[in-house]
Amino acid sequence: MEQTGHCVLITGGGGFIGSHLAERLVAAERRVVIYDNFHRDSLQYVPGLRHHPAVRIVAGDVLDSQALQQACAGCDTIVHLAAIAGVSSYYTMPTRTLQVNILGTLNALEAGKATGVTRFVDVSTSECYGANCFDAQEEQNHILGPVQDQRWTYALSKLVSEHFTFGAGRESGMSCVTVRPFNIYGPRQTGEGAVANFCRAVVQGQPLKVTGDGTAIRAWCYIDDFIDGMMAILHTPQVTGEALNLGNPQCIRSTLGLAEDIVRLTGGNARIELVPMPFTEIHVRTPSISKARTLLGFAPQVSLLEGLRRTLDWFYKEQDACA
Repeated sequence: MEQTGHCVLITGGGGFIGSHLAERLVAAERRVVIYDNFHRDSLQYVPGLRHHPAVRIVAGDVLDSQALQQACAGCDTIVHLAAIAGVSSYYTMPTRTLQVNILGTLNALEAGKATGVTRFVDVSTSECYGANCFDAQEEQNHILGPVQDQRWTYALSKLVSEHFTFGAGRESGMSCVTVRPFNIYGPRQTGEGAVANFCRAVVQGQPLKVTGDGTAIRAWCYIDDFIDGMMAILHTPQVTGEALNLGNPQCIRSTLGLAEDIVRLTGGNARIELVPMPFTEIHVRTPSISKARTLLGFAPQVSLLEGLRRTLDWFYKEQDACA
């Protein structure tokens, strides 16, 4: 398989997914530039990566086009992860969400074109499939909610970013791909997310708060499987111009079922509390990964219970390290 990406710039590289991707790239003997404002700092949990000779860390914002272009010097690949994410952010700072996610993508694309980057991977979102989507297909229509509901600012911003990405690829000849992750979880998740929230509650001796009636359904994908997919994308030029779902349709669970799984892993030493849903509910969102299987050989390996066990163990160990 052809290998590309001798030097990879990761915007948002200090976050949950970015730190795992950087770790895997370094292990594959790639040079990595981590560009991040460290609003969410998962890199603090990987000190060996922060001081690795193959890693250069640049503190910067994707809205700073000049700094971003300077950081791109010498790189041939960009993985664009930087974004405002987290449901609460869509409501508290919708304008900022639109600015960072749309203009940040445009800046990253312009920086890539200016510095001779040949490959651009835009990490989008499964939110673009709307409120109710089972077995989401990459080529289906996108139906978002009403414009008055700020819940959709994030999904819209990511769809615009996808259009910018593919447009830039067609106009410049840069190899562009967009990835739609489905509920990625695992160690070092510092932002919002049901698994991380539940694990933090367990180690802090707090109830696991399930919003609404707990019937919302998701497909949960462990971080190692997702990074396998990302690495395959970086090694497969044939996916240029494609949008790809990466997730695990074998690990489907309701939010309440997920909480119950985690309680079982504690030996029953935790309790669940139902709380009102403060935001617009997304009732069902699961992926088809047929395209990723065909083009990448993508085949998630980690079961939900095993992934939850690894994640909960990490949260326990991190709490012990900070005690």
